[in-house]
Amino acid sequence: NIEKTRHGAALLEKLAALPEDDIEALDKLLSEWTARDALTVLDEIDARVKVIEAIDRLGGDEAADEVHTLHPLITQARWVFGPEFDSPEYSSNLSLRNAVETVFRGRVADAKFLNARKRPDLVVLEDATLSLVATESIDAVSGLSRLGNVLLIELKKGRSEIGRAEMNQADGYVQDLLQCGHLEGPPFIKAFVVGHKVADRTETTRTVGAGPKARIEATTFAQLTRTAGQRLFRLRERLKERYGDIEGSKLLSEVLDPPTQMSLQEMAGSSQ
Repeated sequence: NIEKTRHGAALLEKLAALPEDDIEALDKLLSEWTARDALTVLDEIDARVKVIEAIDRLGGDEAADEVHTLHPLITQARWVFGPEFDSPEYSSNLSLRNAVETVFRGRVADAKFLNARKRPDLVVLEDATLSLVATESIDAVSGLSRLGNVLLIELKKGRSEIGRAEMNQADGYVQDLLQCGHLEGPPFIKAFVVGHKVADRTETTRTVGAGPKARIEATTFAQLTRTAGQRLFRLRERLKERYGDIEGSKLLSEVLDPPTQMSLQEMAGSSQ
């Protein structure tokens, strides 16, 4: 029956070549998991480790294109900024887009905006790229929809240094957003300024408004990758040999343009 399937012969070859330890491990795996469930878990871990590997390799590269490479990588690793951001609920809604257009219209040329339909969460400035997404919730008193938390990521160019000027600039962006009149809220804004290094004598954390209404944090690519390693239970370190030999360009293409896996039904149909 295995030989009759599309990949049966290749599977039998792999099984025949397995060392004894791997056979015992596979037997234990299949006694506790279905192959489909195990693959789901491994694919998720693999995707996250690859994103972090790519950020680690490109974060210090002056030639790295932050718009087309670094920022898509960072937004795919949104979970690194906190477990609350590891949710599909974060998106760029109409209220937030209106606020962004109001605040940044005079600071960036029209040509610098990415296609709003493709990436409505991105705003490209001369020296940085911003990503803004938010969650929505229903207000318990009014029963109306409102913004909950807003995540703002300001990504500086490769090999960039975050100093007082960069923190002040992020502070200004946050205050402008809070006071623009377009945010249905009031929301809480959690902002991160991401770069290669933080300059000496630079305040790395500050809050805005009473309450407060926002928090701004300076962080480096290295700090993000270390944090990711801890959130992934240090699996990246234990699997270093698996990813260490993959070329940077191939790793990047696998992360930003992952192959689609055929379903079992599609595989069965193609073999007939």
